[in-house]
Amino acid sequence: MRIEEKLKVTLVILIIILISLISFGGIFIQKMKFVENIIPEYQLGMDLEGGRIIGLEVDDSKNTVIYDKDGKVVEEEGKDTTKKEIPVNPEESLTAENYKQSKQIIEKRLKDMSVSEYTIRADEQNGKLYIQLPENSNTDLIAQYMAIKGAFTVVNDDDEILLNNSHVENAKVGYSANSTGTMVYLTIQLNKEGTQIFKDITNTYVKTTDEEGEETTKNITLKIDDSTLLNTYFESEISTGTIQMSIGSSSTDNETIQSYIKEASNIAVLLNSGSLPLTYTISENRYVVSDITQDMFYIPVTVIGVIIVIGIIFLIVKYKKNGVFSSIALIGYIATLLVVLRYTNVILTMEGMIGIVIAIAMDYIFTVYILNIIKNNDSKTMTQMSQDFKQAFLKTLFVFIPIAVSSVVLCFAGWLPIYSFGMVVFWGLLLTVLYNLVITRTLIVDTQKNK
Repeated sequence: MRIEEKLKVTLVILIIILISLISFGGIFIQKMKFVENIIPEYQLGMDLEGGRIIGLEVDDSKNTVIYDKDGKVVEEEGKDTTKKEIPVNPEESLTAENYKQSKQIIEKRLKDMSVSEYTIRADEQNGKLYIQLPENSNTDLIAQYMAIKGAFTVVNDDDEILLNNSHVENAKVGYSANSTGTMVYLTIQLNKEGTQIFKDITNTYVKTTDEEGEETTKNITLKIDDSTLLNTYFESEISTGTIQMSIGSSSTDNETIQSYIKEASNIAVLLNSGSLPLTYTISENRYVVSDITQDMFYIPVTVIGVIIVIGIIFLIVKYKKNGVFSSIALIGYIATLLVVLRYTNVILTMEGMIGIVIAIAMDYIFTVYILNIIKNNDSKTMTQMSQDFKQAFLKTLFVFIPIAVSSVVLCFAGWLPIYSFGMVVFWGLLLTVLYNLVITRTLIVDTQKNK
């Protein structure tokens, strides 16, 4: 080998060692008082990680409402006031249609919040919902927003409702950069009817100055349920039907910006899914342990590890020097595949784990096929080896095409186990082609004599 080839091979081996250390070990940095691995964790499905059972039941509580002698609601009891117990959910709203609609709205919220895996079932007799979610850092927040009624209203100072959910066409999150950092916005687009109403609002709720020069304002308040999003008045007419409000303040801190984006996204989910026809309370919130214990998980992993070691020994014994370099490449492939699955956020189920085994097997078969052609042709120079590698690579590529097409189809499956399997096989196959074309070829071809 020339010095250039030696340096290239050495560099490739060092890269494989580095990737292997990162993949099997991680990259740990000091963060505050803790040491943290900055490599993303594996995203596991509920069959491996366990999940959370959330029970939602129709709220059967009552609110105490105080009326004055004229029938108006007041805050405190006094002379000539009366009290009534008003159900949170009126009897006439407890219908099968509302139970069904509630389930549909919650399911849409889960999809819009990108919940990867969930099950939801409803008791048609009493409207109670049982939802199983993956257990992760977002589960509590998802449970909270999932159960919110989500009634959007625009009211004036007299609590008169001017706009509601029926006037919202869609809501989305945006952001813009300015001199002080990044500002996150929630943009609400109203439908045709809402646009006209909002146009009138912007001409009515304004700042005015009387004859004595005193300024007064007529304000409106944007709410979701009892939470205030914005209290404002208008300085000019808005005829586009677009309501834009800032979330938080301008910031340069990435974590702060991401928290604002998440907050705005969750509000957008509520607006886009619509208001629940009923008010629910969380009656059950418990963690469900996976049926697959650590011992059950480690046993097959150990068996697969032993098989890989046997496969590596076979390569070294049969193919000598080429087998050694191919074994190094195989270890690098496995490490790279695991890193790719982490960074692409592929959710691993048991079917996905099987996909990893298949991906490794495909790469191993690919390697053995190439080594057999090289050995059978008795290739001893870099030129001969390069030609043999190209020949084997092109033949194998045609075999991989139907597998690639099948894996892409599976990636669009609505059922997570099939999706997980398809995604793993897709990335494994893509990596097999690219990795062997660059890494394995360098280790095998560039270690031969020049001609």
